[in-house]
Amino acid sequence: MSESTTQTNSVAAALVSEDDVIRVQDLRLNFYTNLGVVRALNGVNFNIPRGKVLGVVGESGCGKSQTGLAIMQLTPSVGRYEAGQILFREFASKEPVDILKLDKNGPDMRKIRGNNISMIFQEPMTSLNPCYTVGAQIEEAILLHQTQDKTESRKRAIDILQKVGMPNPERIADSFPHQLSGGMRQRAMIAMALSCTPTLLIADEPTTALDVTTEAQILDLMRDLQNEIGTSIMFITHNLGVVAQMCDEVVVMYLGRVVERAMIDDLFYDPKHPYTIMLLRSIPRLGVNRDMRLESIKGSVPDPYSQVNGCPFHERCPSAIPGVCDTIMPDEIFVAGSQTHTVRCHLYT
Repeated sequence: MSESTTQTNSVAAALVSEDDVIRVQDLRLNFYTNLGVVRALNGVNFNIPRGKVLGVVGESGCGKSQTGLAIMQLTPSVGRYEAGQILFREFASKEPVDILKLDKNGPDMRKIRGNNISMIFQEPMTSLNPCYTVGAQIEEAILLHQTQDKTESRKRAIDILQKVGMPNPERIADSFPHQLSGGMRQRAMIAMALSCTPTLLIADEPTTALDVTTEAQILDLMRDLQNEIGTSIMFITHNLGVVAQMCDEVVVMYLGRVVERAMIDDLFYDPKHPYTIMLLRSIPRLGVNRDMRLESIKGSVPDPYSQVNGCPFHERCPSAIPGVCDTIMPDEIFVAGSQTHTVRCHLYT
C-alpha cells in the first residue's frame, strides 16, 4: 500500500463514528467496455452518521450516481470492484455488514435492498413500471419485506401516499404512472422508497426536471419525513442551493474521488479546494449587477477512458502548481484547526 493511500485511509478512519449507518472505504470501481476501461470510482471514502443528511455534489461524470448504485449493489455487469468496502450497520448494536461481499442477487442483499436501504432514482417515469398501478408497486415492497397480509399492505401504501402529500391517495393508488404529473410521480417514488421505513435513503437528483414550486414542496416533504422517521439520507445533486437547505455535511466529488468534505457551514463560508470555490462562484446571486457574467469553470471533466496524472483537476485549476499538481496525486488531509473538514489539494500539504 502506498504512503498516499495509507494517509488517505487514516484521515477517513479519523472521521468514522461508531454509529455510522454506512461507511465507504477506498471504493474503486472500473467498467470494462469494448472502448476501454472506465475508471468510475478511484478510492472513494465517506461515512453517513445515523439520522443525518449527507450531500454529494459535483459535475456530471464525477461518480456520484455510481457510488449510490454501488451501495445498492445495482452496478451494471460490466463493472468490477477493484478494492474497497461498503460497511452497512442497520442498528448501532449490530456488527456492520460488508455489502460488497454479498451476492447481489442473493437473499441477504435482497433483504437489505428496498428494506434497509432504498433509492429514489433520477427519472420517475423510467423507474416506475407503466404496466402496474402506483399502489401495486408500493405494495410489492411492503409484501416482500414487511407483511404477507394484502389488506394491511394496501392500508400501508395508502398511508404512505397520504404522508407524501398526495391528494386523494386511494385514487392515486389505483392510477397508472402515466396518469400522474411529474411532481406526483416523484412523490410516488418517494413513497415507494419510504414504504419500509429504511435506515438509509439514497436520493439521486430527486427534484430533476421539476418546477421550483414542486421542488420546494418535495424538499420540505423529504426533510419532514426524515425528521419523523429518523432515516439517514445520501442526497446526490448538482444544486448547491438544495444542499444548503437539506444537508448537514457535504462531500464534493471530482472524477471518481472525494476532493473535499465538510460540515455545511464550513463548505459555504470557508471552502478550500479550488473546484469547490469555483462551483460556489458559479451560483447566481440576487442583487448582483445583471450585466455581470456568471463565473464558469473552464474546460470539462476529463474523458473517463483516460488516466490523468497528478491531481485530476489540475488542467482546469487556476491555482495549479507546475511540476507538482500535474505529476503527484495530493493526499486527503484535515484542514488546519478542524477535525471534520478535509481537502485533497497540494495548496494545503
